[in-house]
Amino acid sequence: MSDQTTNISDPSEEPEKKEPEKKIKFSYFEPIAGIILAIAATVIFYFFPQIIAIVFVNGPVIPTFNIEAIKGTGSLLWIPIFLWAIFRLCVEVFYLVERRYTKRLAIVTMIGNTLAFICTLIVFIPMNIMNPEHLDWVRTHYINNAAWFGEILARANFVVIAIMLIGLILDSITVIRKGLKKKKKDDDDEDGEIKSEEVNINAEADKAAAEDVKAGAEEAKTAAEEV
Repeated sequence: MSDQTTNISDPSEEPEKKEPEKKIKFSYFEPIAGIILAIAATVIFYFFPQIIAIVFVNGPVIPTFNIEAIKGTGSLLWIPIFLWAIFRLCVEVFYLVERRYTKRLAIVTMIGNTLAFICTLIVFIPMNIMNPEHLDWVRTHYINNAAWFGEILARANFVVIAIMLIGLILDSITVIRKGLKKKKKDDDDEDGEIKSEEVNINAEADKAAAEDVKAGAEEAKTAAEEV
């Protein structure tokens, strides 16, 4: 009686080769740039507001915002101005500490950006933030000629609010989108590990079964030789 050896292999049970996935890179440039911009904006707006000015053609250089309202005696605008900087810095610093896109980073970003925007509204909604000389010049020289442009200049405070709102919304959306993408990748990796473990368990079971079959064949061969 001849001994027949059978190699059992099931290709479907072999671990699947995953295609290389694109890693979600963490950029240190974004939070560092955010920190620099937040500090620069606060320093310029509070300590040197006269720098923010409109250069009129054939006219004077007039500061856009009311310097007295910003940092004059009795003015409390320094509170929301510096709170805005603190909230923005907290978001960017947490970004650096976390070092990856997570649910916590998304929550901190949304809360920080919301509080920063509230501070922006407190500072820029009151019309006394605008320099009266700026408003007088605009209303005098842009009544008939390019009136729409004059309206924009006269409402520069609302332009700042709109720009700030768009920037904070884009920042929040970016962090949330990357956070969800990172979470999905982690879930896929976890599913892949579970599947790989199941394949290994099945392979071990098949190996044990094959050894049992081989042992049975050996016993049958021995019994046949004794007969």
